[in-house]
Amino acid sequence: MKKHFTDQQNNPLAGQAHDKPGTQPAPGPGDSGLSAPTGQEPPFIPPPTENILNRPLDRGVLSINFDPAQVGMCPMSVEMLVVDEPTPSDLYLALYNSDTQRVEMRSVCAQGEPFRQLWRDRLKRADQQKVYVQISDARRLHDYFTQHSTKIIDDPRITRRKKVTVVQEMAMFNLQLFFSSSLEPRDLDCMVERSQDTVGRLARDPQVLNNLSEVLRTDYSTYAHSVNVCMLAMAFGTYLGLHPSRIHSLGMGGLLHDIGMARLPRQILDKCGDLNRDERNAIRRHPRLGYDMLVSISSIPYDVLMIILHHHENADGSGYPSGFTSARIPELAKLLRVVDSYDAMTSMRPYHDAKPAYEAATSLIESMSGKFGSGLVPKFIRFLGSPYIATV
Repeated sequence: MKKHFTDQQNNPLAGQAHDKPGTQPAPGPGDSGLSAPTGQEPPFIPPPTENILNRPLDRGVLSINFDPAQVGMCPMSVEMLVVDEPTPSDLYLALYNSDTQRVEMRSVCAQGEPFRQLWRDRLKRADQQKVYVQISDARRLHDYFTQHSTKIIDDPRITRRKKVTVVQEMAMFNLQLFFSSSLEPRDLDCMVERSQDTVGRLARDPQVLNNLSEVLRTDYSTYAHSVNVCMLAMAFGTYLGLHPSRIHSLGMGGLLHDIGMARLPRQILDKCGDLNRDERNAIRRHPRLGYDMLVSISSIPYDVLMIILHHHENADGSGYPSGFTSARIPELAKLLRVVDSYDAMTSMRPYHDAKPAYEAATSLIESMSGKFGSGLVPKFIRFLGSPYIATV
């Protein structure tokens, strides 16, 4: 039976967490460039034991859903770890103790210890795709990812799919770190810096943005959705022949378009059922909140700010936050509106199944005049049949 401490599928911030046995974590700013949120509770740490990865894993005790940020942790994909290379941070698993009915944090690899192929294989056989790290190790982790991902992306022997997976996981990890932070100015600076790095990596290799239907994530979270929208928007902009600077703005806008969600009450983001009127009104604030968070950062292009602020405007004036009609909506925000809607429809959500691409395209056409205007949707439909999306 799965033990639900919070609803992970409907919670863009949910995950799992751990710390070193025998110590009480005190994750904080450290050298990470990110500030840990206040009000964290220390995780329960059992006495030291043997490394549980030295034997087969019990899936039952790993089947846990709860929020890692509350204990200063962030989930990280196993795909980001390089076998036989020293790990940049202590790594943990979260285990459920049925006797105490508590989540226990278990260290599985110490900082500097090589990550073994046997451990990766056992994690995968147990369907455990993630390990966990302390938010306070963010800077060290980012440097590690940058070093190894550059080697992977620049290596012609590595498959395109592996390259895309590495960029996706890096981007989602950085977004999760930001949502887990205290949202101070330096956190925003780090988020922008790392988003620019992600977009630069996607732009570096044109093949990365081909055949996106093979690599786009359908398991919805704010993080996966934002990375999908980034990649789709950059590919669509390239298909339209936009200037590289505008393609870069589309990528940045895609990654950061929902960043204002980080300012919303957690109980709204965690809610499984329908939102009431006040909660829906709160959600409608996220474009303005995101804009306000980033407007003072000099490295953010104006086009990106306009995407973040206006990506929920509709051509007929029924959108938010400004109620602009088509003539006043910035062009890149219009483009992202289409991409955002398409990815939302083709991703699994708690309240609807993922639609096939053709059904999502039909919905876009039906909403063309009201939401999107008549110009972009036919181009986007043609784009869906291009090599950027389809395997040819």
